[in-house]
Amino acid sequence: MYVVAEYLFIENFLINYAILQSTKIITRTKTKKSRIFITSTISALYPFVLFFPMLSFLTNFFMKIIISIVIVKLAYNSKSLSLYLKQLSAFYVISFVFAGASIGTYYFTNSYEDILFKYNGVNHSIPMKYIFLGVILGGIMIKGIFHYYQEKVSKEKELLDTTIYLNDQKVCFTALTDTGNSLIEPISKSPVFVVEYKVIKGLLPERLKNIYDNNREEDFTALQGAIEDVGDEIILRLIPFKAVGAKNGILLGFRPDYITVTEDSYEKIYNDLLIGIFNDKLSHDDQYQGLLNVNILNGGDLSVKEN
Repeated sequence: MYVVAEYLFIENFLINYAILQSTKIITRTKTKKSRIFITSTISALYPFVLFFPMLSFLTNFFMKIIISIVIVKLAYNSKSLSLYLKQLSAFYVISFVFAGASIGTYYFTNSYEDILFKYNGVNHSIPMKYIFLGVILGGIMIKGIFHYYQEKVSKEKELLDTTIYLNDQKVCFTALTDTGNSLIEPISKSPVFVVEYKVIKGLLPERLKNIYDNNREEDFTALQGAIEDVGDEIILRLIPFKAVGAKNGILLGFRPDYITVTEDSYEKIYNDLLIGIFNDKLSHDDQYQGLLNVNILNGGDLSVKEN
């Protein structure tokens, strides 16, 4: 028996890449393709430990668990424990689906006599072509389940790719469509899109950055001074708000040139809104950085173009 090293490497690379890419899609993780490529390359070297007796300890159950934990960390580098656990869980589920689909494909396409003959001494492993067929079938199954789940998810839980444009600058991030966010600016009656300060920091004048960097966003005098100091550089508004279980407060908001929201493969453009600056985290697992007022989506869009 002999093994062609490059074939073994390529086969494992493709399978690992499919698993990691599927995990990325299912968990809505934003990571560079290069990270998944590099991680798939490193993990494709793992089967070669079988040819080195001194490394045989790496093939026991506990080491496999540890290695899979490292692989998920390398691929996505999540800073949030809860998000990382979601990624790890999805990684295992997808791996099991691919493995089950491979075994199922093998048994369904071979007769009982052929399987029995092979296990009587000719071959004890599933041929690679069935593993690839299983990966393809598993991918189709996962995609179907994922799309079904997405269609069932309520609009109030929908995550959308969003971009804010202001003075020839832009920032891109993920926003949560929030039916509970009905905040409007009382004078202009414009709906308010609440966004984390750290996301839009690059769009703001230095005077405003100083206020938020020093946690003085509740200092009405400082906010009023910033509004006067900024002048026409950016249109600012003070937005009163109420929150359940919290005291009433004031959000500082600004009017962007426009925003774009990608929904169902279409990019929609809106400009009748204000951006409310929130100097904290909106999501404990960093899944989204803005709360998108549904009144914005229900308003008139300037134009619509398919991506």
